[in-house]
Amino acid sequence: MTNRFKAARQNTEFTHNDVNSDVKENIEQPSKMNIVTRNQSVITIEKNTLPVAKRVRTKHGRNLTTPLFVEELTVIEEAVKKLGQEQDISMATFIRQTILDQCKKVLGKEDFNQIMTNQLNSIKPKKEKK
Repeated sequence: MTNRFKAARQNTEFTHNDVNSDVKENIEQPSKMNIVTRNQSVITIEKNTLPVAKRVRTKHGRNLTTPLFVEELTVIEEAVKKLGQEQDISMATFIRQTILDQCKKVLGKEDFNQIMTNQLNSIKPKKEKK
């Protein structure tokens, strides 16, 4: 190791202990957070207090929009059609479950489950009547 790298490693003035101050483990998050979306609308994210029967993805969730080439959409539709013969499955369920399965592989079961148990609801503001 050259002297300049050794000197650089010894210089720790620019670092501090709280590097990830925005993500602290085992500390309660605020009960409500406001998020500004890409189209500049504001939504509120809050802890889920609803029973399972009343919690609906379209009303309390957020959307993920991904542009696809025609052939990519066609291959997804064909896979869903083939799976649909064996079990009752929609395209949305197939896509969501496939993405979540991949996330579980990447994050590991423990981290994945920890994130999934922190259920949050998206509360969209009521539209003002003109």
